[in-house]
Amino acid sequence: MIRKALLALGLVLGACAAPPPPVPVRPPIEVAPAEGVRLGVMVATLSGEPVFADKANQRFIPASNTKLFTAAATFHLVAHIDQADPALGTSLRLLPPGDGAAPSLVLVGAGDPALRDAADCLSNCLRELADAVAARGITRVVDVYGDDTLFPYEPWGMGWSWNNLPFYFGAPISALTVNGNAAALRVGPSPADGAPVTAVWAPGDDVMRVRNDAVTGPPGSENLLSVLRWPGSDEVVLSGSLPADAAARNYFLSVPQPAQTAAERLIRLLAARGITIDGAAKVRSRNEPLAGEEIARLAAPPLLQSVVYVSEDSDNLAAELLLRHIARAGGGEGAQDGLDAVHAMLDQAGISRAEIELFDGSGLSPYNRVTPGSTVRFLTWTASQPWGEAFRATLPVGGRTGSLARRFRGTPLEGRLFAKTGTVQGVNALSGFMLAASGETLVFSVIANDRPAEAASVVPVMDKLLLDIAAAN
Repeated sequence: MIRKALLALGLVLGACAAPPPPVPVRPPIEVAPAEGVRLGVMVATLSGEPVFADKANQRFIPASNTKLFTAAATFHLVAHIDQADPALGTSLRLLPPGDGAAPSLVLVGAGDPALRDAADCLSNCLRELADAVAARGITRVVDVYGDDTLFPYEPWGMGWSWNNLPFYFGAPISALTVNGNAAALRVGPSPADGAPVTAVWAPGDDVMRVRNDAVTGPPGSENLLSVLRWPGSDEVVLSGSLPADAAARNYFLSVPQPAQTAAERLIRLLAARGITIDGAAKVRSRNEPLAGEEIARLAAPPLLQSVVYVSEDSDNLAAELLLRHIARAGGGEGAQDGLDAVHAMLDQAGISRAEIELFDGSGLSPYNRVTPGSTVRFLTWTASQPWGEAFRATLPVGGRTGSLARRFRGTPLEGRLFAKTGTVQGVNALSGFMLAASGETLVFSVIANDRPAEAASVVPVMDKLLLDIAAAN
C-alpha cells in the first residue's frame, strides 16, 4: 500500500511538473522507420539548445538505457567507487563442530558480480577460498552453506518476463553470485539423422539436469530447437529438432538457486583438494545468526569495474547488484530502496516521474518509461557533475568498444560517439553524447518502440539519423 501511495503521489507531482512541449526543430533529415514503429528523438547542445526533436516528450520503454540512470546513480551516491572496498569481498566462515567431529563452512556473498570459479581465473576466484580451507589443515567438512542474505530475497525485477528467466540475461539476483549465476550448455547436431542432439556442459558447469528430447533433422531443414528451463526448476529441457548441418552453439542458462549452486561449486573445489564432505550444500536463511570465525576473504574489484561492465556489456545482473549497493549506501538494502535513491537523484536533476519512471536497475522490466527529452536533460545534467567525465568514460564508444564495437565503424562517428544501447523485444534505444562535424558535443536520445516482430531492424535508421545530424552540425 505504501508503494502504491508513493507511486500515486509521484504521478501527481509529475503531472504538475510536466515539461513544456518540445521545440519542433526538424532540419531536412529523413526519418523513415518501419511501419508500426514509434520513434522518439531528442538532440541538443550541452548548453541545452535543441538541434532536432520529434516525439521527444512521449513516454517510451527504454530497455537497457535504464542502465544509464543506475550507472550515474552509482557515481552520484556511492563513495569511492574507484577504490577496492574490503566489505564487498566474498568471505568464508568456519562453524565450530556440533555433535560431529568436523566443522561446517559458510560462503558469504557481499554482492560482488565478478566472482568466478573457472580454471583460468586469476584473481577474485572461488578456488582461493578452497585453498584457505586446505591451508588450515582441515580434511573433513560437514555442510557447506551458501549465504546471500546481505540483500533481501528478490531474485527478479518487477515485471520481468518468464521467458527471459532461463537465460543468463534473466539470471536471478543474489548477493552470492558465481559466474554471473549462469552455466554454459553446448548443443549441436548428431551425425545421424533422427538421433538425439548432443548436449554437453562446459567444464564445471554441470550444475543442472538436462532432459534431451531434441533430435537431429535432415541437412537444410528448419531449426526448431527449443532450449528451456521453467522458473524454479533445475531441469533444462531440449525439444524440437536441429538440422544436421547446423553449427554447435553455447546456450548460457541461468541457475535457479544461486546460493545453493555457489555452495555446490565450492564443495567440488574442496573435494579436488582432498577434503571430505560428509553433508551437503545448503542455503543459510536470514533467521539464522551468522556465527563462526572468518577464515578468508577475497579482494573484490572496485565498484567502478562493475559500472564499466554494466555500461559497456549491458550486464543485467551486475546492474541489479549495483542498484542494491546504491540502496545500502543510503541506509537501505533492497531494490525499492535503490530505486527510491535513483528517483531522488532524478529529482535533483529536475526530472519528474512523468518523464522518467523506473521499476528495475537493468531495463528488463517492461514497466520502465522515459522520454527522449528527459533523457537528454539528464545526460546534460551529468556532464555538469564532478563525476560527469568519469561517467561518460564508461560508455561504449562507436565502432570501438562494448555493445557499440560493430556500430558506426568506418563512419565519421567512429570514436566520436559515446552512448548506451538498449534492446528488448520490439525496442531499440541509443542515448549518449556525440561529436558533430563542427567538433561541438551534442547530447542525444533515440528510442524506438512497438517494432513488429517481422519488421526490418530499426537500428540502421537510428544510426543514419545520428550520422546525418552530426554531419549537419
